[in-house]
Amino acid sequence: MTKDRLGTISEDVGQSVRPRAAFTTLGCKLNQFETEQMRQQLEEAGFVTVAWGEGADVYVVNSCTVTGRADRDARRLVRSARHANPEAVVVLAGCYADASPEARAALPEADLIVPNSEKAHLAERLAERGVSALSVEAGTGACYGGTGPMVRRFAGHTRAFVKVQEGCDAHCAYCLIPKARGRAKSVPLEDVERQARALGDAGHPELVLIGTHLGRYGVDLEPRATLAELVERLLAIDVVKRLRLSSIEPIEISEALLDLVARGAGGRICRHLHVPLQSGCDSVLQRMRRPYLAEEYRAIVGRCLERVPGLAVGADVIVGFPGETEDDFAETVAFVEGLPLAYLHVFTYSPRPGTDAAEMPDQVKPADRKRRNLVLREIGARKAEAFAAAQVGHELVVVIEEKLHDGRRIGVSDNYLKVTLPAGDGTLHGLVRVRVTGSEAGGLEGIVCE
Repeated sequence: MTKDRLGTISEDVGQSVRPRAAFTTLGCKLNQFETEQMRQQLEEAGFVTVAWGEGADVYVVNSCTVTGRADRDARRLVRSARHANPEAVVVLAGCYADASPEARAALPEADLIVPNSEKAHLAERLAERGVSALSVEAGTGACYGGTGPMVRRFAGHTRAFVKVQEGCDAHCAYCLIPKARGRAKSVPLEDVERQARALGDAGHPELVLIGTHLGRYGVDLEPRATLAELVERLLAIDVVKRLRLSSIEPIEISEALLDLVARGAGGRICRHLHVPLQSGCDSVLQRMRRPYLAEEYRAIVGRCLERVPGLAVGADVIVGFPGETEDDFAETVAFVEGLPLAYLHVFTYSPRPGTDAAEMPDQVKPADRKRRNLVLREIGARKAEAFAAAQVGHELVVVIEEKLHDGRRIGVSDNYLKVTLPAGDGTLHGLVRVRVTGSEAGGLEGIVCE
């Protein structure tokens, strides 16, 4: 195989030489799904996927832009790829490519910029720049809701993601995602069913439904659909063993959806809801343009926990939003302390150019943001340990994901807890019923039920 940088990769089929592509993914589950789509495109077009640390002819950085740190990570990875192989073609894909045109213009190490709307055509874009292998046409089909190829399997993963929606119309004051992902768009019901069946047939025992604004699934479809309707239809597919919902806004947890989770469909819907909070102070929520108040959030979480015993409720909180005073932060601390959460994801506010929040007065000092982050992380750790400890003596359904060097297995319960099993206990990549025997540092130990 010979090539020039941005020149044609020529292949000796007789010697089975294939151009090598390496991928790395930053950010959300949507990006992870779309990386699988891009990987599959290039493999169908004759490329071989290699690990990021191996030598490659094409490097793809699938970027995120939700924080300044994510932008920095994208730039670092692009530059490290160029350093690893100066003759490689380096691709910057994803949200950073969409939302930060000025920044990416200052990144000459990237040969090709692929925004989210072009991910489905990565093989084509490479071919246009003279980088191709066997068959460009094989890797360009957009057959899954117009977003790229249907994913046949999630390589190296037990649980698989199913993209059902992307884009957002909410326009929270701090968020660039509407700019990066565009307006909300749902994948048609029939396409999601086909994707779920394909991943079930591939042996994935758990499917995670993902979207930028998951609770708005179906509002743009004709005829209109709902997330509850989608879940019900997926549960009718025999090879779908277990479903998990990703992040969902509090006011979008409908009674129909909660009823499905409460009924559990024989354990096939995970007792797990990730419900973003962002602040426990009403004045901060209003400046953020969040569509609820703190007590509304508390009531919704309380209703969910009342309906579903053992439910894991997780939350996101942003600290250091512009104008957040010490008293505002104290309100958030007291509010979070009083919530029966299973875990907490704490984010330090990061000014994003182009958002309203970046122009707000009274930006919080970085040192204060960092201190507040640490306070809430400590609260989150205590809540995680308490939730895990409460599961001791209970039976949980666990998907086994990993085998340790000493033979022990590690899996994830339906209520989103890491569970370690003795050597030989539980089939790798399968679902097993486990009795919890102990907890430590937010994780569990258990044995497979006879």
